[in-house]
Amino acid sequence: MTTTRNFIWAMIATISAFWFAMEPQLFTSTNLFEWRSSIIQYSGILSLILMSITMILAMRLSMVENWLNGMDKAYRVHKWLGISSIALGISHWLWCQVPKWLVMSGVLTRPVRQHNSNPAATEFSWNAWVNNLHGFAENIGEWGFYLLLALLMISLWATVKYKPFKLSHRLMSVAYLLIVVHSVLLLKHAYWGEPIYYLTFGFAFIGSIAAIYSLLGFVGRSNRHAAVIVSTRYFPQAETMELILKPKSAWQGHTAGQFAYLRFGNEDPHPFTIVSGTTDPEIRFLIKALGDFTTGLYERVKIGDAVMVEGPYGRVNFDLSKPQIWIAGGVGIAAFFATLETLKGKTNNPQIDLFYCCRGIDNNLADELYSLTQQAGVRLNVIDTLHSPRLNINDIATQCDNVNDYDFYFCGPEIFSKTLKKELGARSFDIEKNYHEELFVMR
Repeated sequence: MTTTRNFIWAMIATISAFWFAMEPQLFTSTNLFEWRSSIIQYSGILSLILMSITMILAMRLSMVENWLNGMDKAYRVHKWLGISSIALGISHWLWCQVPKWLVMSGVLTRPVRQHNSNPAATEFSWNAWVNNLHGFAENIGEWGFYLLLALLMISLWATVKYKPFKLSHRLMSVAYLLIVVHSVLLLKHAYWGEPIYYLTFGFAFIGSIAAIYSLLGFVGRSNRHAAVIVSTRYFPQAETMELILKPKSAWQGHTAGQFAYLRFGNEDPHPFTIVSGTTDPEIRFLIKALGDFTTGLYERVKIGDAVMVEGPYGRVNFDLSKPQIWIAGGVGIAAFFATLETLKGKTNNPQIDLFYCCRGIDNNLADELYSLTQQAGVRLNVIDTLHSPRLNINDIATQCDNVNDYDFYFCGPEIFSKTLKKELGARSFDIEKNYHEELFVMR
């Protein structure tokens, strides 16, 4: 992720340099309205470009996943770039509105506009046509901004159910297209033909293609596979359902730690980690009742039902050349099942310690996990947080000695991961290099 962050900051620095090249007089000016005009352009351009990247990341392109080393990483970047772009949009809106309010209240004096007395200006020109659309562009941009802000609040509000969450993301493409029209029409004429102009138009064009691609429902379409349910089982103590699917179409297989989107009937697709081994002809999932969709899912589906599988996605690569510590929180144990299946019966496996943290233990699921770890030569530690304190690095070090000799693999709640990384950092552990985690979260 450090490489990605550095690339984004380098891109922002480049955009800023191109913009500043067009405003060299800015920092010597004492005119508030001159500052206002320049900052409105800068914040608008930067917000649009970051927003365009979020649209591209939402397309689930394999080349993006390869570059960011996993779709979970792509979604994390997508989320924070989206939030950053809207924060810049708020700044852009405030620079537009606050001086107007101060003029209306009499605190500031409106600057005198310089009118072009050139007779040729009355003839038709591209400049004149764009100028005539300024009012329209301002209105459409303002409504696009309000829509985008409302949709962001809906998508980040944890109590909002999954369907409104998905709809809010779909409508963001509409808001983005409104903002593109606003930005293109209101870009300063002085920028036309300059590098900042081509950068802005280029990102707006590519982002618009991505937005239309999403609105037409093309996201993930080329990676979909028809399947049928062949088996279900419910673990009541863990509130988790086992779902086994048989693909009807050409399923190219998966690697350990990957996930796929499942669409049941007319429901929206939902992401779940693949549990089955990489060579299994069937696809197995463990689905915990965590939200409005997954709660009661085991009662709504039955053997023979059609399911659409989209994927696989993710790049959680297990380096089996050195000792490892695996930490699973709750349903995060699903990410390790496929690797355990791969390791079964092999004799040259590295030392692996698996710490499974859960709130209440289902005996059937625990027995299956114990059998798998025994066959794979993995040491299993089950921590029931209903009766034991939460796992920490001191507990791990008690069993594994020097934790700096291991690679860590984590899948579970984000707050749990942050705590572990903080504790590892205090031991001078190289988190960037040796701590691997699945970052995928829906919001």
